[in-house]
Amino acid sequence: MKIFYAKYILPITSEMVEDGAIVIDGNRIIDFGAREEIDSKFKDVERKINLKNALIMPGFVNAHTHLELSGVKIKEVSDFKDWLYQIIKQRKRLFNGRGVAGKIKFIKTFAERKWKRTVKRRIEEMINSGTIAIGDVSNTGKLITMLLRVPMKIQIFIELISFIEERGVEFFNVLKDLVHNVNEVVKKHNLQREFKISLSPHAPYSVSETLFKLIKNFNGDSKTSVHLAEVIDEVEFIKNGSGFFRSFLIERNGFDYSWKPPGVSPVKYLDQIGFLDKNILAVHCVNVDDEDIEILSKRNVSICTCPRSNFFLKVGKAPVRKFLDNNINVCLGTDSIASNRDLNILNELKFAREFYKDVSNEELIKIATLNGAKALGFDDICGSIERGKDADLIYFIIPNDLKKNEIYDFIFESSVCGRLG
Repeated sequence: MKIFYAKYILPITSEMVEDGAIVIDGNRIIDFGAREEIDSKFKDVERKINLKNALIMPGFVNAHTHLELSGVKIKEVSDFKDWLYQIIKQRKRLFNGRGVAGKIKFIKTFAERKWKRTVKRRIEEMINSGTIAIGDVSNTGKLITMLLRVPMKIQIFIELISFIEERGVEFFNVLKDLVHNVNEVVKKHNLQREFKISLSPHAPYSVSETLFKLIKNFNGDSKTSVHLAEVIDEVEFIKNGSGFFRSFLIERNGFDYSWKPPGVSPVKYLDQIGFLDKNILAVHCVNVDDEDIEILSKRNVSICTCPRSNFFLKVGKAPVRKFLDNNINVCLGTDSIASNRDLNILNELKFAREFYKDVSNEELIKIATLNGAKALGFDDICGSIERGKDADLIYFIIPNDLKKNEIYDFIFESSVCGRLG
């Protein structure tokens, strides 16, 4: 057991503590509070670490990323469509062929080792910037073994893409076995608290209704991620069956000619087929209207906003203020390195402050911590400083004269100094 002392402790779910202390046993928070109070309650604890002028707070949660794309870097795009074609081209360079886990032929030897080294560097970047939990979208399952050893809470979303029903069912049957096998390994090594895996439909424009329902039923109470209303072309396609995505699917032999457009927005469509509920993490939600927001709120859907990716792809800006005003759980993600400069969630947070000027610093910090943990199903063990939770905590060194009401501003102007626990 050990006690950490700091000038300020930011629990998220309770008032900030000045001249505070946290008691940690192993990786579990035993108690926290004012220094004098903790010292009187834990007199026999010998190991005491005084961080002095420091701020201790929960680590950050990157609720949406694609580590598999760590070997893909796109410098500039004219729009989302341009990016999509570039990403397909670069994925072909990285992966020799297309498909799902067990069917992808990865370029072996040197190229594979180089790719894995790149992934490891991105993981280190996340950890060093204070990330303690991630929601990672995977198309291949190639990184599962590596991620099982990473010191973070991890939710893997194995993503399926198929607008053609028969092909989608085939992919589903392969990937459900993968999820089952991984869960057996997780149980064997008693990792259920910190490692989760489920299936994930890519987006309404790339997944059939049948596949959406198969995934939903298979996942049960597990968290499910979906890219939703990221671009206006998606809205046009789901409403009218026309536009870029129709042409794109036809061009790639992926269009179902028997399909009839739902005639509603992507959000309303997923609601109509019974997909939306508290276990859904909807990523982006840039092109939504007030009725969509009402539905997302009513169904208790979490929304992950990725501001730097949205800015890079020129798709617009998510109405985060409206989400918060409608009691929607909003969290933060970097998306992939293919549409971002880095996977540093603190940099994402700093950009978000400028991007969403009507959202307070305090709200943004909660979005990047507790809200992300809730969206990924880890809020019972991390995301805030509470007794019994894991000590997935970070700290900042602060100036001597920093006042309590300046703490939130300081976080946005600083860098993480280290981790506790």
